[in-house]
Amino acid sequence: MTISKFIHTLTSQLEKIYETNEARSIAEIFVCDELKLSRTRMLLDKDEEVDKIIIDKLTEKSIRLTNGEPVQYVTGIASFYGLEFKVDSNVLIPRQETEMLVEMVCNSSQSEAESGHTISILDIGSGSGCIAVGIKKNMPQANVFSIDISEKALEIAKYNARNNQADVSFAKYDILSKEKFPFDEKFDIIVSNPPYVRNSEMTLMHKNVTDFEPSLALYVNDSDPLLFYRNILQFIVRHQPNHRTTVYFEINEFLGKEMLDLCSMYGYKAIIINDLNNKSRFIKAIGSQHAM
Repeated sequence: MTISKFIHTLTSQLEKIYETNEARSIAEIFVCDELKLSRTRMLLDKDEEVDKIIIDKLTEKSIRLTNGEPVQYVTGIASFYGLEFKVDSNVLIPRQETEMLVEMVCNSSQSEAESGHTISILDIGSGSGCIAVGIKKNMPQANVFSIDISEKALEIAKYNARNNQADVSFAKYDILSKEKFPFDEKFDIIVSNPPYVRNSEMTLMHKNVTDFEPSLALYVNDSDPLLFYRNILQFIVRHQPNHRTTVYFEINEFLGKEMLDLCSMYGYKAIIINDLNNKSRFIKAIGSQHAM
């Protein structure tokens, strides 16, 4: 069987649960990652015959895809901001929109970095480590720290930092607790993509998210959807009350006004930034005494 034929067959199977274009994209990502091919090489070799043993292994593994499991979990690889990350069901799959979060942090900090000031950055909710590692790789002069409540997530994040040669300091910490914080550092920037999907919104999501990705990193109760954001702002007030801090959040697109009000309550002047689909996706917040 040729690569092209295998992709066509798998795409047809995946069309039962995905739109055609997405089904084909998943099939191509799967083949490229499993055979260690670039997309260009895959297209050049698409009519080459593949050994039956390899095809059988691909076919057996692809059953996980047809059951709805995300391709990144099946291959164990996710691409983010030009880097490769190991992922499994203990961490969220890095999203394209979150790349904008990393880019905003790096772009807004460039002038300070060029002035010779060493910037300290805290990522709250390490997950795969994609935010912290992405920032460190693009701002090697910054001191980057990251915390997570999950030991298993931290293991993956630390692996990804080593694998991408990014010097990030990780620690286990529950941002909802009032326990002693593991770092003495005062942070110039705090960035977080915390759980923000309300339980009532689960029905709007594809089964490859609801059935496979870690609920701990995704969902919040409808009765208190801003739980994590409020605790992060409280943490800043408690940990570094007189230190200038810029905060970047990824947010629920339906809760932009509520987020602006929350930031204002804690003395932060905030603006909403839309993602590439023009959805309210990010908050940039600075203490009201500082200019935006």
